[in-house]
Amino acid sequence: MNPIVFFKGAWNALLKNKKRSFLTMIGIVIGIAAVSTIMSIGRGFENYVLESLNPDEGELLTVNIQFQSDDPEWMFETNEPLFSEMDLQTIRYMPGVNNVEVVGNDYEFVSLDTMIDGEESYVDATLTEEQGRPVLAGRALDEIDNHRENRVTVVPYSLVQDVYESEDEAIGKGISLGNQLYTIVGIYEEDIDASGLFSEFMSEEVEIPLNSYKRYNDQDSIGNQISITVDRGYLPSEVADESTAFLEENGTMRNMGTYEYFDMSALDDGLSKVLRGITLFIASVAGISLFIAGIGVMNMMYISVSERTKEIGIRRALGASQKNIRAQFVLEGVMMTSIGGVLGYLFGWLFSAIATMFLPFTAGIDLFTIITCISVSALVGLVFSYAPANAASKKEIIEIL
Repeated sequence: MNPIVFFKGAWNALLKNKKRSFLTMIGIVIGIAAVSTIMSIGRGFENYVLESLNPDEGELLTVNIQFQSDDPEWMFETNEPLFSEMDLQTIRYMPGVNNVEVVGNDYEFVSLDTMIDGEESYVDATLTEEQGRPVLAGRALDEIDNHRENRVTVVPYSLVQDVYESEDEAIGKGISLGNQLYTIVGIYEEDIDASGLFSEFMSEEVEIPLNSYKRYNDQDSIGNQISITVDRGYLPSEVADESTAFLEENGTMRNMGTYEYFDMSALDDGLSKVLRGITLFIASVAGISLFIAGIGVMNMMYISVSERTKEIGIRRALGASQKNIRAQFVLEGVMMTSIGGVLGYLFGWLFSAIATMFLPFTAGIDLFTIITCISVSALVGLVFSYAPANAASKKEIIEIL
């Protein structure tokens, strides 16, 4: 039979029962609209997250190589540069390398050893550049302390209460922090009572100027990683592999530890897969409504088959085969759900556009979403109309007439 006749017959059959076709189609429209909206918003969020992790247009990509010592204690105590000038120069002239530099550590908190009343222990230190915390006795740290690199500190009274009888007595006294002598200029009140239930698991916390720590504890000269800026046209992972291989074989500290790098592109790929998986999962949950809509399509098709029994008999008598009858009814179901899929996608696009007005990113409308929505709707029509179409094709002419 001519395909045009097939499509024309299917279209006329749908128009013959407009209300029933429309009501059946609503379920498909709702399901596809929900799936389309979720996928569009999910794709937009995925692009938003990945763009925030990558450099702006015009900037070059970077990759960091970090040195990990086999002896953490040695790494804490050493003042030797972990990347020599020869290491940097060699990497700088490797293919694909635009620039390389040692990355210093930005400290906010550090752990320091101290000696209190003849006993050695460790304290946590907050490094401050501006005004310090309020105090009970003495004074707080300020910007001048940081600018002048004063070796002064503010401590909790619980740290020195075994040595001094009062807060005022501790003011002006010295305390060893990281093998350097600091002067106590203030005593602050702790948020949690040191005699509490969990006090034995908590370390004391002192406050010292950031620049003082950098100068007297020699930590500003030690950088345990380098940042390599990659030229355009080169993969960061390939440049990092070549640089890491060189350092493992010829690096200054090759005998003291290992070199590792973190590939941002691998993070992007992994994060993209996770976000896409979450989007597809949520879309699949929303797509449950399509199953319900498919049941409605099947019910409508069975009713249509029963109402058109005489039509089927006449067509069979005129020479139509079982295959032709089956194809006719399947095409009706697919055509109806496909139209519903297109309308559902348009509604989904509209809902996504409205949602974008309240979100910090733009919903991602792409070809994949369009193809998915239309394909799923057509598949629903194919699956759920096949059984009624097959039942119609198996009707015997003698029984019908």
